[in-house]
Amino acid sequence: MANMEKIQFPALDITGTNYISWVTNVELHLESLGLSETIKEDNTSTPQDKAKSVIFLRRHLDESIIYDYANMRDPKELWKSLKDRFDHQKDITLPLARDEWQSLRFQDFDKVMNYNSAVLGIVAKLRYCGDTITESQMLEKTYTTFHKSHITLQQQYRLRGYTKFSDLIVALLIAEKNNELLIKNHMTRPTGSKAFPEANALDAKKPTKENKAFRGRGRGRQNYRGRGRKYNPQDRKSFQWVRSEQSPKGKEQQGSTSQKREDACFRCGTKGHWSRICRTPAHLCDLYKKSVKGKEKEVNFAEHSEGTTHLDASDFVNDFEETAITDA
Repeated sequence: MANMEKIQFPALDITGTNYISWVTNVELHLESLGLSETIKEDNTSTPQDKAKSVIFLRRHLDESIIYDYANMRDPKELWKSLKDRFDHQKDITLPLARDEWQSLRFQDFDKVMNYNSAVLGIVAKLRYCGDTITESQMLEKTYTTFHKSHITLQQQYRLRGYTKFSDLIVALLIAEKNNELLIKNHMTRPTGSKAFPEANALDAKKPTKENKAFRGRGRGRQNYRGRGRKYNPQDRKSFQWVRSEQSPKGKEQQGSTSQKREDACFRCGTKGHWSRICRTPAHLCDLYKKSVKGKEKEVNFAEHSEGTTHLDASDFVNDFEETAITDA
């Protein structure tokens, strides 16, 4: 009883649109429960089986229909009344199914699976209404409704000699998937061009090392932790002291020893050190500066030396007079 209380399939609608599928579902479930004899003529079922069958039928009816058959306690009478009321659906469904079968074309569907579902649905309606659709008719319907640009393809499928509609559908599905893969590979990049390298691909010739974390106590150089200690979490023996490659912040980079020897201290004049670390006494530095001032010369000053001649404006007067006489 616990299993019968649950609705196993959709209930019969008051309009009877789902009567065909509902009848099939009821017959199968009653057969599985051992109650199929309760809806047949001249049955000898026990009252308990009849009650179970009536309860099952009522639970799968629309609420509006239940009120019309509330007083019926025999499942055979209830089944016959429902058949007289909704069995005319065959007469309504048959012409509609025939029209759908006539207008069905394979070229009107973008997917093979959609075409397969439509064919099986129409065939099921026709067979329920009494019309028999064979496998050869289904195959011929598919072959004759190919697109005109696929004439050669249609002939190739005919030559394979399929005898079952399902085999033809499997072949069409495989061809469809292969075509989709071909188009996808063609559209990824233009013909003749090379594939783009992956964003995270590494060069095999120049492999790059991963940036490991450097941690220690305190704040060190290059955003490392500790006093320059290099730590690799994957290697326990990686504790080693290394010198930072970057100069300390706030200090100038010191020159080489050869540069120190060439530069002289402008405070005392001695080579080998700079003025900021000079330890020469102040009175000696003053004497050095006074001696340097005495040797300095002006930039535009020219000294008289032997062998040079000093010229004046009067030296050029005679030249102007001779030129004037010649012109006259």
